[in-house]
Amino acid sequence: MEDRLYQDIDLVQFYDYDNPWTESFDHFVRWSKEAHNILDLGCGTGTLTIELAKKGKRTIAIDIAEEMLQEASKKSDHIIWKQADIRTIKLDEKFDFILLSGHAFQVFLTDEDRLKVFTTIREHLNKNGIFVFDSRNPLGKEWLTWNEAESSRNFIHPLYGNIKAWNTCTGDADLLTYHTFYQAEASGQRWEASSRIAFPSKENIITLTEQAGLKVNMIYGDWQLNEFRENSEEMIFVGGLQTDKI
Repeated sequence: MEDRLYQDIDLVQFYDYDNPWTESFDHFVRWSKEAHNILDLGCGTGTLTIELAKKGKRTIAIDIAEEMLQEASKKSDHIIWKQADIRTIKLDEKFDFILLSGHAFQVFLTDEDRLKVFTTIREHLNKNGIFVFDSRNPLGKEWLTWNEAESSRNFIHPLYGNIKAWNTCTGDADLLTYHTFYQAEASGQRWEASSRIAFPSKENIITLTEQAGLKVNMIYGDWQLNEFRENSEEMIFVGGLQTDKI
C-alpha cells in the first residue's frame, strides 16, 4: 500500500508545517551528543537529522520515500541522504547512535518486519553505541482522539495560506488505518491520504529486540522522561547491544 502522505509531493508539501520541531527532538539531540556518527532511520524531511548533524557529526539518513528525501536534501547537502528500506539496508559502517523518531517504528505492521528493523539496528550499532526509538503505547488508545473535533489544527502554508488539518481513523491497535486531511481556508481545496500503522505492545517490542541481539536499558513513558507506566502515552526505548553479542 503506497502511503501518499509521504510519497505524493502534493501532500509532502504540508509535512513540515504540520510536523514542526517538538520536545522529543530536543531529547534525541541530547542523546546524540557523544556520538561521532549517526544513523537516522526513517528521516522524513530531515528537520531533526540536520540538527543532529551539526558540529561535523557524520550522519547518514535513510527513508523509503523519495519525495521526502527530495525535501530533505534541499535543506542540507552535508548529510548523506539515502533512499532505502530500513528492513534490508546493509551499510559497511557502524554507528554510535541510531534512531527512529516520530513514531516511524509503527509503520512496520508485522513481527517479521519489526524483527528485520531491529536486526538492521544490531548490524549497524557500535559496541558501545545506543539506539532510541518511540512507539505509542497501545494501552493509551490515543487513536480514540483521532477524529475531526479533537484532532483539528491549523497552520499557515506559504502558497495556500491558512490550512485546516485533521485526522480520522478506523481499526484498532493491531492494524489501524488513519486518514489525514488538509483543507485550504481560502479556496476550499482539499487533500487527503490514508496511512496504516500498528501499536505493538511493550512486551512484544522487548521480545523482538532480544531476539535481534539488542537490549533495552530504559523505557520512558512521555517526553518529560518520566518512567513508563501502564497508562503512559508513549513508549520511548533506549538501549544497546546485548553484551554477549559484542
